[in-house]
Amino acid sequence: MKERVKLPIGQTDFCEIRQSGCYYIDKTSAISTLVRDGSSSILFTRPRRFGKTTFQSMLRAFFDIRDDNKDIFSGLDIMNDVDVVDGWMNKYPVIYLTFKDIDGLDFDSAIDMLRMKLSALYKGYSFIDVTEDDEQGQIFHNICSGYCSISEIRRSMEILARILYLHYGKKVIILLDEYDVPLDKAERNGYYPEMLSVMRSMLLSVLKDCPYTAKWILIGCLRISKESLFTGLNNLAVYSVTGDSYADTFGFTEKEVARLLLDAELEAKADIIREWYDGYSIGSEHIYTPWDIISYVARLQVNRSANPENYWASSSGNDVIRRLIEMTDAEVGDDYSTLISGGTISKQIVETLTYDNLYASSENIWSLLLMTGYLTLSGEYFPNGETKLRLPNEEIRNLFASSVDEWFSDTVRRSDRKQLFKAIWEKDALSMSKTISEYLRQTISTYDFQEHFYHAFLAGLLSGAGYTVRSNRESGDGRPDLILIDKKGGQAAVFELKRASGIDTMENAADLAIGQLKNKEYGSDLIDYDRILGFGISFFRKRAFVKAVDNI
Repeated sequence: MKERVKLPIGQTDFCEIRQSGCYYIDKTSAISTLVRDGSSSILFTRPRRFGKTTFQSMLRAFFDIRDDNKDIFSGLDIMNDVDVVDGWMNKYPVIYLTFKDIDGLDFDSAIDMLRMKLSALYKGYSFIDVTEDDEQGQIFHNICSGYCSISEIRRSMEILARILYLHYGKKVIILLDEYDVPLDKAERNGYYPEMLSVMRSMLLSVLKDCPYTAKWILIGCLRISKESLFTGLNNLAVYSVTGDSYADTFGFTEKEVARLLLDAELEAKADIIREWYDGYSIGSEHIYTPWDIISYVARLQVNRSANPENYWASSSGNDVIRRLIEMTDAEVGDDYSTLISGGTISKQIVETLTYDNLYASSENIWSLLLMTGYLTLSGEYFPNGETKLRLPNEEIRNLFASSVDEWFSDTVRRSDRKQLFKAIWEKDALSMSKTISEYLRQTISTYDFQEHFYHAFLAGLLSGAGYTVRSNRESGDGRPDLILIDKKGGQAAVFELKRASGIDTMENAADLAIGQLKNKEYGSDLIDYDRILGFGISFFRKRAFVKAVDNI
């Protein structure tokens, strides 16, 4: 049996992946493009789990003057570009900083984490003889020790760039990973203005007209508004999910996935992998999420019958979906249903957002969903008009649908359903029709109003209220859709559901449901209960029509 492909599960550092002999999909040709890119200031925005950190660590390994990494890059595409290798490989001082762990429930704890990151960064250059006689030298030693003020943090990038420039006699390459994470965490925890002020000072000191920097590359999920973070910065080149440049630099292409499956002898799984994890449209490329592919292929190598899983949902929080669902605007609900049903929606996309207004409107949230990978382009991007969007694959569709189910369950649990159950036990079909329809108008169809959607909806509506709910259990000569049992009251209710073809056929559909209840003697096995009610319920879109019978 062929040896399994060694996959980099849990590894994101380029050097570690290469040194450990893990499978690596070669993205080094992008270095040639970057070196020849006329822009000295570059921002890449891509969704999470798209290989951003591995890419930045690859750039650090290639440029950093402290290293000699020819062996690590041996056999990779970049080694064929002699001019770039001779002129740039391990020839520049590098400031590499990742902000992905800068988190905290308050500003002070987040700043403490930033101090630790800066201290580790500075210690990497502690071999440089920096005197403490002047102000900048004192700041250098303060940051190294981890005891620095906020004002010193603001100047930290500029001071290190100057020290490296003077030491090596070369301008510095600055690589910043997940630059927007501290702002995201700050917005969630209520200290956004304070963190924004610190981040703006840190970054602009080396990004705007800095004489010590040769090139800087930022990577994150969002393009933060220039007025918010990059005030006055006019030379920023942005390459996002809406553009054509660097389309295959992040994520896995169709060709790359095919080669991995060939190497792992899993070619037969190509279709299901495409259905679940492909679908992102960036430029002319169809892109897969690397984390999903690596995780599923690793599992398939152990169990070739393994079903695909939602690795995306477990990799981070999905608050943005929940916030969108909780918007009660009817159009948002309709758009959501359209997406889950496989359709497209048209929205004006705002590429420059600020974290303090991400959720200010549904338009901003749709843009956020695109930038963070929950949606993808469906056709051409129109910066001055509406752009068509869709869900990229089955994994995200599944995540959207399950998010609706969780939201509806939470909503129902918080609501007062006394009137609904009162109507059921009093056999008040008119009140039941009205109440169930009200709940329907509040929810979102995840299956385009198919019968199983209504089944799940009603089961959720009846659950968690102190009654027993049975679904599709044998009773009489068949399986009624739902049975509700009130043990304390000694009564039960049997429900049969039908989907009507229109409003004018709803009563007939309810009659058919009642006929089925009687003909198949649903509930005849519930002999321990004094009273057994029967309900035929027909549904059309977000309407319900109820008919009731007693003692079935």
